[in-house]
Amino acid sequence: MKKIKSYITLNNAKYLYSLEKRKDGVIFVECPEAKISQEFLAEDVPNLLIDLPNLIMAEKEYKKKQSEIIRFRISQQDKKKIEQKAIEKGFTSVSGYLRDLALN
Repeated sequence: MKKIKSYITLNNAKYLYSLEKRKDGVIFVECPEAKISQEFLAEDVPNLLIDLPNLIMAEKEYKKKQSEIIRFRISQQDKKKIEQKAIEKGFTSVSGYLRDLALN
């Protein structure tokens, strides 16, 4: 089905989002800056779009707070295993996967 792409402007910066009608009453919404990539009921999309600026700003604030770096050495084979497990668990980054393992 047809995908509609648009931008929202916040603090003189443009942030892309897209809407794609899936099945009856379901819209797939994607906004990388707000970490949204999922289906919503069509009736919930207007409220989501109203709240999208707040979600984008909250994600930017969250990223800003993550300024510390932890480094350690591992073998290439272990790195591949960790990357594969992160993907299998649905993480988009190894950092997010390791953070989740350590803190939850």
